[in-house]
Amino acid sequence: MMMLAVVGLTFASCSDDDDTPTVGTVEDVNGEFTGKMTYAESKAEAEADPTATELELKVANDSIQFEKFPYQALVVELLGEEASKPIIEAIGDSLNYKINYTATMNAAKDSVVMTLKPEPLKIDAAGVEVTIEAEKTASYAVKDKNLKFTIKAANVKVGGIDFPGGWTPMDLSFDMKKK
Repeated sequence: MMMLAVVGLTFASCSDDDDTPTVGTVEDVNGEFTGKMTYAESKAEAEADPTATELELKVANDSIQFEKFPYQALVVELLGEEASKPIIEAIGDSLNYKINYTATMNAAKDSVVMTLKPEPLKIDAAGVEVTIEAEKTASYAVKDKNLKFTIKAANVKVGGIDFPGGWTPMDLSFDMKKK
């Protein structure tokens, strides 16, 4: 009878169930991502009629890197639909942009919290410099492999001068999934 109890315990203690939570490191955020960017001048506009742009980006060590930053919405907002066409055509879709960051793990060790440090976005072909701000931190959920962050196009200068007529800040929200 003792032998049956030992054999029974052996089978009961060996389980393939892996219910342990995913514990990550700040390096988990590194890699290639695909997803959507939505933009709007206000959160109400974004919720009412979000316009999503598909894009890809890469995260490497201390920066979020765009090979094809979706700048087109900013140019259309500046110049209007018709006037922006020649500029967008001249620039194409290969506008590089990089956002530096510092990263830490949250207390539960299940997501990476990234403090973004954006530099101005320069569109040399149009003589435009967009001041980019990050009011909130970015977050990467280790288990879901999902990166979310928002930046703000806060101010625009054309030829070194503030945009004539002023500029209404525009939020750019990114919802990205690791490939």
